[in-house]
Amino acid sequence: MKTALAILLPVLSPLFSQSIDVDKLSDLVGYTIIAATNVKGEFDGADYDKLVRLDNNWIFEFRSYHYHYAYHPVAIVFGKMVTADELRSHGIKPLSEKGIVMYKLIIDDDVYDVSRIR
Repeated sequence: MKTALAILLPVLSPLFSQSIDVDKLSDLVGYTIIAATNVKGEFDGADYDKLVRLDNNWIFEFRSYHYHYAYHPVAIVFGKMVTADELRSHGIKPLSEKGIVMYKLIIDDDVYDVSRIR
């Protein structure tokens, strides 16, 4: 337990130092932290279909709008596996029998719905 806390504390501390709203955290139920990195250069918020590049060379596309400016902010990447059966139960035809991974980003103190491009 101490080891897990020692690993997670440096990753999560930027989130708590910026006092993320508990209501925003409820959007992350079922998601797992898969990366902690930074946005490359300036970040001026999200807009539909806008791309954001991260220092780990991952690229995401926003599926929402929210203006926020920061230079090289911390970005925490969350992922959640959704099985093909779960998709079908919601009336969605799966593209693969493996299912899909859904992503969310926390940049500074905001949670964003995103799709991974690369």
